[in-house]
Parts: sequence; structure tokens; C-alpha cells
Amino acid sequence: MPHTNMTTIPEFLIRRFKERGVSEGFGIVGDYALRLFDRLEHHGFPILVTADEQGAAFAADAYARLRGLGVCAVTYSVGGLKVVNATAGAWAENVPLLVISGAPGIKERKGDPLIHHKVKNFDTQLDVFRDITIAQAVLSNSLTAAQEIDRVLSEMIAQQRPGYIEIPRDMVDLPINDIDTALEIELPRVDSARLELAVIETLHLLQDPGNAVAAVGVMALRRGLQRDILNFCETFGIPLATTSLSKGTITERHPLSIGVYMGAVSPKKVVEKVESAKPLITFGAPYADLLMGGFTDHINVANLIECTDTYVRIGYRTYEHVPLWAFLPALIKAAKKNDYHENGQGLPLSPVFIPQKNQVLTVERIMNCVSAAIGENHGLLIEPGDCLFASVELMAPSWTLSSAFYASMGYAVPAALGAGKADPKTRPVVLVGDGAFLMTGLESLSAAYHGINPIILVIDNKGYGTQRPMMDGPFNDIPLLRSELLPKAFGLGVGILCEDEEQLQAALIQAISQEELFIIRACVTPGTYSPALLRLTDALKKRL
Repeated sequence: MPHTNMTTIPEFLIRRFKERGVSEGFGIVGDYALRLFDRLEHHGFPILVTADEQGAAFAADAYARLRGLGVCAVTYSVGGLKVVNATAGAWAENVPLLVISGAPGIKERKGDPLIHHKVKNFDTQLDVFRDITIAQAVLSNSLTAAQEIDRVLSEMIAQQRPGYIEIPRDMVDLPINDIDTALEIELPRVDSARLELAVIETLHLLQDPGNAVAAVGVMALRRGLQRDILNFCETFGIPLATTSLSKGTITERHPLSIGVYMGAVSPKKVVEKVESAKPLITFGAPYADLLMGGFTDHINVANLIECTDTYVRIGYRTYEHVPLWAFLPALIKAAKKNDYHENGQGLPLSPVFIPQKNQVLTVERIMNCVSAAIGENHGLLIEPGDCLFASVELMAPSWTLSSAFYASMGYAVPAALGAGKADPKTRPVVLVGDGAFLMTGLESLSAAYHGINPIILVIDNKGYGTQRPMMDGPFNDIPLLRSELLPKAFGLGVGILCEDEEQLQAALIQAISQEELFIIRACVTPGTYSPALLRLTDALKKRL
């Protein structure tokens, strides 16, 4: 189809972003990206500045988890190579994070000159991102630039993986051929005959007397199936568990909620409910070590109906080309027609916390206090480590975000900025250890600077506490950071030190009542761990 209109790369990108509900990006400028940042801002797409490029990528990652696409913009090499870790995490956890990098101009590359930020050759950065993104493009041709942008975006969304676009600085203002049609997304294909057979067999197993349980995984969220999951569980009375990556799919105060299943990490009653299910039906839940408590799960494959992004496996029978996004609505329709109802029950608890006078803090009691304090207008960002393990017993009232499988320390604080921008009605609450906060704690200022005021709870156990039970040594020791004093240095926000339960409850009540940045440092005794972490270590020891 011939092109009749012209546009520019920034204008075309912005149009595509806004079609997907994306209204801002995150990043740090450099000379190769100056013109790009300026034009994006001029045309109504601001790039929100963070303290560090990795923080920008983590913010964009969180934004993508809630909006379906996130944008991180950086300069060449010194910026681009700093977001490699965050991009790798986006690949591992199926996040459509787009990295846009400014780059040396096409003309200034002629003769292969030695210019600043160049590493090995002009394609070194591109080569790195080829391994950790689903699609890449260098926009060096004005005739094909729009098609290349669409190719990258459509692959990212179809596959739910990160992508990479490099823009030479002398291409930013050049006219390019426009595309006036909507972005085409090709979802995993459906075999209608196999879909019908998979639905029939699944419904037959669900109708047999048993104790059906559903477990929702990350791909159900990425495909936007939260409402379908809730519809399925409520209509047919099937209790729902989540993984740590999908925590908060439905409020964990829902009558059908079981909580988080993470193998031996989870409480005994959750483990028994999930592992005794007949059948257990999973929706987009990958089988991975951290998600299954270091493979301490005991799931009988014969009782498992596994629904993935491309196939459904029932026991030992596999139906290829039956993707989750098509299977779940078809299953709901068939179950309604057959008037199926399980009448199952969840394991919800009403969060209550009564502080004990002069009682020192433990990770377990901190989680209880947070669970009782927050409400539906709060979203959780949970740092890997004992915060993540302990959170299996924290009742999430809303969405929860974490680097739960890739487990990159330093994710949660910068992610609060992206989450707050993606969902302005929900205030971020961050649970982070002192080690991770030392890495990216300054991004709390970035969040406040851009109008997001998270409540950040720094659980200070004086070092890398999760690793001490495995092997201790001076490599687990870190400098003391009195993080509660940072708001004074920032000139905004409130900082509070808590050493007992009464102080913590009072601090959280104050933080929830005031719409400003709060940093609460909660001190726990080194060498004490959450029951969840202890359950995990005990289970792993039995395998040695």
C-alpha cells in the first residue's frame, strides 16, 4: 500500500505509544539523545528523569506491567549498556519493555572514526541487545523507519518480551513515510478443533467430584485476563492461588483467595490446598525454581491441567496451538452452558495487627503490620530476598510487583515511580531490604520529584540477610545507611526510625494519612528470618 503522508520518528513513536495507553517514558539524556528527548517532549511525550539509567528501566518495567508497554530512553553505550540488567529481567519475566537509544549519526559513522562512547564497533550495543530482546531495529532508513518501529512493537506485544530501537541522531528530524493504519498484533495462533477438544476434556475433569483449585501465573496478567480469571473463579466457585509473580491478581481478601503458592515457602495450609487439588488448573504459570520454592513443590502431573500461552496440557496429553487467551473464555462459556459449580472455599484472613509493647521487630510481624494497615488504594512493590519470601503471608489488597523470578536486587524503589505513573489512583508501598535500598534508594527522590509519593519500608537487618543462612562472611556486610534521614537531605518527605511494633504501627498510620514521600527504617535483629525463609531452608536441607 503506497504511503502518501510524511511524519518524523518521534511523532510516529508517540502516536504508537498513545495508541497503547502509554503517556510518558523514563530515562537519562546524553548528547547522542538530546535532539530525540527534545522532540519527544515537544510533541507531548515527556521522558521522566531518574537518578540512574537502570532506575529508569526498572520504572519503565513496572509501568509496562500495569499498562502493557513501558518505554526507557537512554543515550548510546554509557546509557544503553547500563540498562542491560533490567532488560534481561524484562525478558525473564515477560515484560514488554522498550529500550530506545540515541546513537551517533549515520554520517558521523563513515570511515569508522574513534568517537566517544564507542566500544568495539558501532553495532556493539545492538549486538548486546540482540540476545535479550525479541526484536531490534536501527532506524537508519527514512523509507522503512515506520515499518521497523511497528515490527519491533508488534513482536514485543505479541510475544510479551522487551524490544530495542536505536535512533541515530541525524535521523530524528528527517521526514519518514507514515503508516496511517493501526498497529497489527499477531497473537499465538489457535487450532479451533484442538481448542474444542481441550475445553471438553477440561470440563469433564472439573465436573468429576474433587477439590478443584486454580493457580494464576504471570502470562495471564500479561494477556490482560485478570477479569476472566476472576469471572472463572467466582462463577464456578473455584479457589485461586497465585505465584509470587502474579500476586495480587485478585485481592487476597477475596473469599476464594488461597494466597501465594511457592512450594515449601508457603504456609502449610496453602501447600496442602494446592497440592491435593483434583484437578489443579494453572493459567500461564511457568514452572521455575524461585516460583516453586527452589522446586520444593509436590504437584502430581496426573492431576494437573496446565494452560500456557501456546498450549494446554491435561495430565500427559498436550493440545498444541490452544493459547491461554483463547482457551479461558471458551472454558468459561462451556462451563456456564453446563451449569458447573465447584462450591470451593479459599483461605482468606482478615488482616489484624495488635502491637505488643516494647516488642522488637521481626520480619513476620512487619508483614502482619503492613497487611493490616494498607487498603485497596495501595499497591505493593516487593524486593527479592526475605521481603519476597515473607510476603507470601501478606494479604495484598491490590496489584503487587516484584522481580520475583529474575530476582534483581534494587528493583522495587525505582519501580515505584513507574507504577505510580501507570496507576495514579493507587499509592505505591515498597518493601525493601537495607542492601537493596543501598543500591537504588536515591530513586525515591526521583519518584517524589515527579509527583509520586511512595511509602518505603526499609527492613534493616544489617546486610544481605537472605544469604547469611546459606553462607556467611564479610561479603554479606554493608555500610550502615540511616535511610530515615534521607528526606532531610532531599528537602522533602518524612523519615522515621522504628525499633518496636508500636513505633512501626504509628509510623504506617502516619504515612498512610499524609500524601508525601515516607521512608520508614524498620530495624530487625540480624540472624532472624521470616517463617517462610525458614520453611524453604528446611525443605532444601532435606534434599541434601
